[in-house]
Amino acid sequence: MFLRPYRRGFVAATNAVLGSTLRLEQGVNTSAGFTQPEYASAGLTEATARERHDVVTTVVHFDSTIRTIIDGRKTGFCKLIVDRKTAKILGCHVVGERAVEIAQVAAIAIAAGMRVDDLARVPLAFPTYTGNLAYAAAAAARQLDLQVGWQATKVEGDHVAMLRARLKPFCSDRVGE
Repeated sequence: MFLRPYRRGFVAATNAVLGSTLRLEQGVNTSAGFTQPEYASAGLTEATARERHDVVTTVVHFDSTIRTIIDGRKTGFCKLIVDRKTAKILGCHVVGERAVEIAQVAAIAIAAGMRVDDLARVPLAFPTYTGNLAYAAAAAARQLDLQVGWQATKVEGDHVAMLRARLKPFCSDRVGE
């Protein structure tokens, strides 16, 4: 994000003084905006990914996830872009509460070359905003007919209604709207 220009400057200055000793590594492209709501991305855009790969995309809307409902922060989404052939994560785009933190986790997964089913199996604390990334990973893995296990549950439809009903006594001013 903001460190990229500094990293480039450091490499350029070091190489100017010491000779060509450092290489600029082309890591995962990340960007973010600390606006209301936040936005962030990691990896390829959907358009670029489609030019280079056969892709699967999945979107998890914040109005159907547990932590966002609890906090009353239901505006936003997490979109995951995955290579259909390798199941590797190519990109992630998030708009909404804590978008930057979610995209940073996706950047780590992309840099590590993780498959979407592997990300879906990572045991995360519950309920968290980063869990939205896990829900997106599980949904993409299901589209690819990959086994993801018990951690990756499907949160939509009747599940959302059931969760809202169970959460209503604890935060009645924000749940069940």
